[in-house]
Amino acid sequence: MEEVTKKDIRDRVLAVRDAMTVEEWRQKSRQIRRNLMRLPVFDRAAHILSYVNYRREADTEELIRMCLAKGVHVYCPLVDGKSMEFYEIYAAEELQKGFQGILEPPARKECLFAPYGRETDTLMVMPGAVFDRAHHRIGYGGGYYDRYLQRVPDIATAALAFSFQVRESIPYAPHDIRPQIIVTETGEI
Repeated sequence: MEEVTKKDIRDRVLAVRDAMTVEEWRQKSRQIRRNLMRLPVFDRAAHILSYVNYRREADTEELIRMCLAKGVHVYCPLVDGKSMEFYEIYAAEELQKGFQGILEPPARKECLFAPYGRETDTLMVMPGAVFDRAHHRIGYGGGYYDRYLQRVPDIATAALAFSFQVRESIPYAPHDIRPQIIVTETGEI
C-alpha cells in the first residue's frame, strides 16, 4: 500500500476548499466567526494575533474589523525570510500585499507584539490546510507558525477551518505544534 503524504492530503483538501462557491465560503466563514466569538478564550482576549485570509481560507477580515471596533489590540503576521512576527494594526486598510501576495502589516518596530506578560489575555487565530481530531495540523509547508509558537508557547491558540478540513487522523511530526482549539462552522473541537 502506498503511503499518503502530508502534501497529498493537503492538495486534496485544498482542492475541495478552493472549489467552494463564494456564497458557501462567506456563509461558512460567518458561522466559523460566530463560533469563535462564543468561546471564553476569545471573550477574555485583549490581544488577538490573527492571520489574514488568503484564497479560500476561512475569512478573518471581518473578524479583524470587529475586533478593532471593540478596542481589541489586533496583530497580523509579517513574513521576513524564514521568520514571522506579528505587528499591531489600527485599521484593516493598513494591510498591504506582501509574502506570496498575502496582506501584511507594515513593519513598525513600536508595533511588534511582545508576548511577555500578555500570555493570559492573548489569543492566536491560526490557519491550516488540514487538521485531525487530536488537533494535529498540516500547514502550508513553511513551518512559520510552528517556529513562532516554539518561541512563544504560552499563548492560547485557535485554528479556523471548514469542517471538511478536519480528518479523523493525519500524519504529523514531533515538532508540529497543535492548536488548542479548532473552530469550524459546525462547532469547536
